[in-house]
Amino acid sequence: MIRPPWRVVGRTALGALSVFLLGMLLYLGEGFRPATVAGQASQALAKSPWPKYRGDKTLTGRSTHTGPASNRLRWTFSTGRRDKEGGIETDPVIGPDGTVYFGANNGIFYALDPDNGDIRWAFPTGFDIFAIYSSPYVDSNGIVYFGAKDGTVYALRAPPRGIMGEVVWSFNIGTTIQTSPTFTPDGTLVIGADDWAYYGITPPQGTAGPKVKWRFQTQGTLITSPAVDADGTVYVASMDGKVYALEPPKDAGQPVKVRWTFSSGARDAEGGFENAPAIDDKGTLYIAGNNGILYALDSKTGEEKWTFDAVARAGYRTFAIFSSAAIGSEQTIYFGGKNGVLYAIRESRGFFSTGAKILWRYNLGPGIQTSPLLAVDGTIYLGDEKGTFHAVRPPESGEWSTPLWKFATKGILISSAALAADGTLYTASMDGNAYAFHDTKKGKPSQGPLSGTWYGTYSDSGSMGRITLVLVQRGEEIQGVWRVEGGSRGSLEGKAEAGGGSFALRPLSEKCPGSGEGTIRIDGTKLSGEYRGQDCRGKIDDGKFEVQR
Repeated sequence: MIRPPWRVVGRTALGALSVFLLGMLLYLGEGFRPATVAGQASQALAKSPWPKYRGDKTLTGRSTHTGPASNRLRWTFSTGRRDKEGGIETDPVIGPDGTVYFGANNGIFYALDPDNGDIRWAFPTGFDIFAIYSSPYVDSNGIVYFGAKDGTVYALRAPPRGIMGEVVWSFNIGTTIQTSPTFTPDGTLVIGADDWAYYGITPPQGTAGPKVKWRFQTQGTLITSPAVDADGTVYVASMDGKVYALEPPKDAGQPVKVRWTFSSGARDAEGGFENAPAIDDKGTLYIAGNNGILYALDSKTGEEKWTFDAVARAGYRTFAIFSSAAIGSEQTIYFGGKNGVLYAIRESRGFFSTGAKILWRYNLGPGIQTSPLLAVDGTIYLGDEKGTFHAVRPPESGEWSTPLWKFATKGILISSAALAADGTLYTASMDGNAYAFHDTKKGKPSQGPLSGTWYGTYSDSGSMGRITLVLVQRGEEIQGVWRVEGGSRGSLEGKAEAGGGSFALRPLSEKCPGSGEGTIRIDGTKLSGEYRGQDCRGKIDDGKFEVQR
């Protein structure tokens, strides 16, 4: 398996970020206040076919819908860059109105039209390289939650005007975040951070802002996202080689009770956990270790029911399984390994022992970092490290399956798929593209030629650096968001004319918002121009910029 260097972030790696993160804490403390806290909505999952990471709170990876039987593209959306600057590692999720959400390594969070891939809205986080690993969670009111490399947990919603996502609330943990959020039944947001701790965060209530309700410290890097069962037990795992069942406290400040702990017997490369726990409706928890072993545990006691070690027996005993399990309706378990094999297995009981038997296998070839999505008709969708996405059905006979279809992207596949009710399958690649597949429907972008993500540089009287723009053009009207190196960001609106145009800027800050305006020159795939900005203290900055895609 190709181990991306950004995937393992321990305490030693965070030291270089500490000074910058302190600056971000000060900036975010000034700039981000809840848009509204009165009458805060419930954090119940959206009524959507795929509203969060792995589809549901117990992370089964199972859909109630049927996906495409061919690799026919409905649409493709590009961030304009690939890999660390624009590749996509997060899983797409689907809102109650069908909006497709994901974050990219360029630090932009995108909300796309499901019919054609048009940009509905966007939001720039504080970082612009390897910036968002956290897949979003959408609640019943359409509020979207995720964490970012700038250390902030965001709660966003569609804006009333423009394309800048509205910040409902945000909370800076103070260190980078790789995991995806979920909620407990009492409305507490749970997420893991790169200080090796899981946090329970209380959203704003009345006039009070968000705050840490509880914190649980592990002894290893956190890549695993939490699962929550109906009684509120939180299941997490760490690169310290342990799985934890946590009973969060009812009141803030009280300690977290550990119901049980399970250890693989090793940590990090040889036994740490990078995939997420999945829980079936009979109370069995499935999770695989970097030692190449899949564990079936009793979710109430943590006792080991059985193990399956085919990946380990194949000689892969370090960084061996990144793929989280998908659980079929008949307790068939699907997962992939570093050996490039997708397994379909089921518990097998004998007179003296219980284990697992292989029902069937499929050889993708390259290693697997994605997690399988199981459609209701039994089709499995997942991708490999060389960028090929596979659709696989159980074989009619024999142990080895053949592909229903394949699709080659141009980047590593880390992002796992999401499936809509109309049969559209969404996935994304480190080539910087999000893909929508459907057997019959074809989408056609309706926005103007300036729409998309632009990258370049800016300079003014005080500084210079990188700038990122996301623009949407409808007729002559332009709306957008911007972020400059160092964290400043905001929205813009303007008009495009023949060869040029004008725009107004608004920084994202309530304490000292300021304003600005400028002109733009349009030259094919390059935009350039000048601007003048004034902050709330009356300080004026003149500058210029040039971006392209």
